[in-house]
Amino acid sequence: MKVKALRGVCIGVDRHMKPGDVEDLDAAMVTFLVSIGAVEKIPEPPPEAQAELITDESGSKSTPAKSGRKEK
Repeated sequence: MKVKALRGVCIGVDRHMKPGDVEDLDAAMVTFLVSIGAVEKIPEPPPEAQAELITDESGSKSTPAKSGRKEK
């Protein structure tokens, strides 16, 4: 989880963050550092929907297939 340091903070042996530094840390460390006000979470952008296009036999691209119940 990415975080940004709000003040100087030690994050491990010989690992320090200065104000404004950005690091990727584990969830337990982030929870602790946020609770003491040392860092703030950087929201990660949601993954883009990657719908694969179905290619017809003619080579043209069509819209993605819809999921749902099968017809009987």
